Amino acid sequence: MKLRDRYPQLQNPALVKTMVVRSVYASMALENQTVSLERLEALYEQTKATPLTPAAATVR
Repeated sequence: MKLRDRYPQLQNPALVKTMVVRSVYASMALENQTVSLERLEALYEQTKATPLTPAAATVR
């Protein structure tokens, strides 16, 4: 079973963006490396424009 099948809310791109941006913001804040939410949202948008190659996907 895939995550998208189990959790249909993951089909919503706005929800996924919010989850990713907030979790990155929180984890960086824990390490005293605060970054504005606007900057994180801009970085998130950049990653959508750059598709992963299969080799890059396996490294993650």
